[in-house]
Amino acid sequence: MGKTKTEFKWYTIPQYRKEEQYLSEMHKKGWKLTRVSWPGFYHFEQCEPENVTYRLDYNQEGIENKSEYVQMFADCGWEYLFDFVGYSYFRKASDEAEMNEEIFCDDDSRLDMMRRVFKGRIVPLIVIFFCCILPQLFINMNGFGGGNGNIVQHVLAYLLLALGIIYIVLFGIFAMQFYQYEKNFASDENIKTKYVCIFIGLIIALMAMIGIVCWANHSRYKVTDTESGFILDAEALNEDIVKEYELKPGDSIYVNHDGDGGEMYISIGKDPQNLIFYGNTFDEFGEFAVSIEESGIYQIKCVGKRAKGKLEVEIK
Repeated sequence: MGKTKTEFKWYTIPQYRKEEQYLSEMHKKGWKLTRVSWPGFYHFEQCEPENVTYRLDYNQEGIENKSEYVQMFADCGWEYLFDFVGYSYFRKASDEAEMNEEIFCDDDSRLDMMRRVFKGRIVPLIVIFFCCILPQLFINMNGFGGGNGNIVQHVLAYLLLALGIIYIVLFGIFAMQFYQYEKNFASDENIKTKYVCIFIGLIIALMAMIGIVCWANHSRYKVTDTESGFILDAEALNEDIVKEYELKPGDSIYVNHDGDGGEMYISIGKDPQNLIFYGNTFDEFGEFAVSIEESGIYQIKCVGKRAKGKLEVEIK
């Protein structure tokens, strides 16, 4: 048997008591904790099996005043191990009767630690969600910037959408666990009201994301017929525009697209199986002409993908 071992475990923030119990059980089996590394790897060193109590504390002010903080726990017999993602790890040799010994003297102290965790770990995530993820989702989902960056923007938009959904799910799980934890210690009648408000906030955040996606995929455009063609002004085109014209040999279709974002695909032909032109106007620098060699009714089809700008079609 090796002298060291590593195990993977995942504990959410309010599950720190399960983490403490796990570490105590490992020590009782002859494996003492040496360090923790992201994203949940626990590193152990072989030792003599014994009853050892492990405890975690989250106190940024204490970590900033490390010597006084560690000495305060040392005076009570707790061995300081290390800090990891804001938590300080302590342990203390105990007999069976002392295994439930706490580093907190009362329920208010336990709740105070969880509130410190919430402010230090959850609040920054909420700020990132509302100040970074949602605005960037709106910008990339709506294709602001346009040009050659559209593929990157589309991929980034859906990555942000997936990340936002993960955030909301995790917030919901954390909120439920915080609620289960807090109601065991606090007698405040407003606890349910507080968490109802939190879940309403999560629903609003989810609706905001859905609204951004719906807005980005909603078409906003105007088509104006002219004597020799049509003009398409689009704030956001996400559908097909089809026009038909009877043409003869010698006619030419002139297309000029002043694009401002998104993509515009144009196809010209008598039917979808007999196209005389198909392409993205960005690839054709937004301006091109197509000559007609056979008489017939030709269909000009514009397919937009968050396309913005002005498209002019003229037949001469």
